[in-house]
Formats: sequence, structure tokens, C-alpha cells
Amino acid sequence: MNLVQIERTSSIEQFLENVLKKIDNKNSNNYKQIENILQSQVTKYIPATILIDAYKLSNKENYLHEILAGCDLFVPPYIEPERNPELNERIEKLKAEQANREYDEMTKNVNLNRLYLNKSGDSIIPDMKSVQGQLITVANVFLTIGGAFVFGYKAIEYSTGTKNFVLQISFGLFCAFIVAIADLYFLFKRLNKLE
Repeated sequence: MNLVQIERTSSIEQFLENVLKKIDNKNSNNYKQIENILQSQVTKYIPATILIDAYKLSNKENYLHEILAGCDLFVPPYIEPERNPELNERIEKLKAEQANREYDEMTKNVNLNRLYLNKSGDSIIPDMKSVQGQLITVANVFLTIGGAFVFGYKAIEYSTGTKNFVLQISFGLFCAFIVAIADLYFLFKRLNKLE
């Protein structure tokens, strides 16, 4: 395990000897660790965790930074753990999908045939609903104009009580013309709002 280590100096050795004298329990883990470090003259670096634990056990006459003054710090290099191959594969797949989405977003207005093929492949239902709505609007216009003609034709007959064919046709066409103009006006107004 990679630990931060501090260079062994005479001030640190003196500090550890003082702490070792203060520990009553000679079987404790801290006592054994400090004793092993002091007996081993080969070790150049001491783990920082042992020094911090020793400082906690000391009487704290000096601050820790005063004890460590003039020491070198050894931090082992970071070793990056090996990545899981499945994770790498999934990341590459997601990157490719994202790149395809970005490309499609950039080129969506360039190839209209591809755009139409994608829409038609998905579903024809939205197109059918649009056509159905337009057919209903056209049928509504014709029925309204026809109804206005019938109203004008029968209104003359019921109001005069006689059947004057020319007058009935003329008034029916007049009523149908007025309604046709009104229908076309509202139809064009609606189409302009949709665009």
C-alpha cells in the first residue's frame, strides 16, 4: 500500500524515543511500531501515520510542524488502476452514439429524402391525421356553402308562398356566395396562423 513517508532525521528519532518512554503498555501496537523503527537503522523513511499517532501520544510540548522541520516528504507516485474492459467498451459505444446524434442534428436539413424516409419508416399515422383534418375542413366548407344555398332557395319559397324558380336559384346562389367568401376568409386566416 502506498503511504506518505517522512525522511528520518535526528529530531524525529529523538521525538520517537521520548514518546516510547511515555507508553506504559509495551505490548501495544504503537509501542511495537515505534520500537521497530528505532531499532532499524536501514529505513530512511518513516510512514507519516506512525508519526501522527506518536504525536497524539506525546505530551505535545512542540508542534508537529516544528518536529518535521527540515525533513523531506516522500509521496509515492499515483498508480492508476487498470480499467475494466467492459467499461471501456461501453464508453466507446456511448461516445459513438453521441457522435452519431450530433452528426444527425447537424445534417438534419441537408438530405430531405433521408428525413422523409425516416419519418415514413417510423409511422404513417401522423401524416394520415393531417390529411384527414384537411379533408374534414374541405368537406365542411362545401357543406356550409351547400347549406347556405338550400337556405336561400327555400327561404324565398316559404316567404312568398309561391315557387318562383329563377328567384329561388338567384337568392340561393347569393347566400352561397356570401357564405363562401366568409368561409374562405376564415380558412385563409387559419392557414396563416399554422404557418
